[in-house]
Amino acid sequence: MQTVISFLNKRKKPKNNGEKAEQAAEAFLLKQGLQFIERNYFCRIGEIDLIFLDKNTYVFIEVRFRANSAHGSAAESLGQSKLKKVRNSAALWLQKNNKVNSASRFDAILFDKKIDSQHLTWLKAVF
Repeated sequence: MQTVISFLNKRKKPKNNGEKAEQAAEAFLLKQGLQFIERNYFCRIGEIDLIFLDKNTYVFIEVRFRANSAHGSAAESLGQSKLKKVRNSAALWLQKNNKVNSASRFDAILFDKKIDSQHLTWLKAVF
């Protein structure tokens, strides 16, 4: 546990709520026993917020936060265009890292109203 705390303390201070949500999601997933691989993977196709390993499965995670529901919930913000970009970016990551034959899934960590564990929803294999 001390390693996780010192790791998180080394992270830079988040600039915005999106970064805060990603850091909270990362800490949550570490507590769930997943192994951290990479954050904010950027490629020509798009971005993947977090990449973890859950036993032998690579997990590509989209993190969403909505402070209020005026424009829909965090779940409703997962549009088809965004999901397609994440899937295609994940395919490129798997190819570049020689993991094409590895098991993978796509999860979402959602925060509605506040960025804390009480307002967190983890959707496994959501898309």
